[in-house]
Amino acid sequence: MTPLPRSALCVLALGLIAGYVDAVGYVELHGIFTAAMTGNSTTFGIALADGDRVRTVAVGTVLALFFCGALGASLLRRVLPAYRHEWLWMAGLLIVAQSVHWSHAAGSSSRVETLLLAVAMAMQGEALSRFSGVSVQTIVVTNNIVKFADNIAGFLYTIWRKNPEFTLVSTLPGLGWVGCIAGAFLSVFAREVSSGFFLAPVPLLVGLFFLWPDEG
Repeated sequence: MTPLPRSALCVLALGLIAGYVDAVGYVELHGIFTAAMTGNSTTFGIALADGDRVRTVAVGTVLALFFCGALGASLLRRVLPAYRHEWLWMAGLLIVAQSVHWSHAAGSSSRVETLLLAVAMAMQGEALSRFSGVSVQTIVVTNNIVKFADNIAGFLYTIWRKNPEFTLVSTLPGLGWVGCIAGAFLSVFAREVSSGFFLAPVPLLVGLFFLWPDEG
């Protein structure tokens, strides 16, 4: 597989993982995201102003763990043979989260497993954000939407100039966006059909580890 199609597949897969994990965390943490820290930061500020101590602590804990996860991932990346090895660490965190989930009574959950998801998402965001020379953050959908819109606007402008060009590179931010929506969509059905829904992204992460070469 050539580098550009591999990048497109990687962006789509990582976007799907982020959307899936974020949706699972949102449900399990009752309205707190595990990947979308912009929303959590806004919620934290509101809860702090309202004097809602319980929600302030809950959201603040997720924010702190996400920051620590990104910090730890950055340090880890410096000692690993290649940054793609962090995807195996992410898979390990999801497996631990599933083990914790299964340790509860059927139908119940705690915040421990979903806090592990926040750390995993921080690792994903830190590990890789450039694909075929293009900056695409797979856990920040807002930025991807803006970039994709800009790419489409550029294409429409070239049509007017009678020199249209819309390459696969231009679709990368859009693929991250679509992947996020698809992941959130699939998470609903995964939670309905299996108690092992935390494990669903693991095969994708392992596959990406072997798909993406050391030289990135």
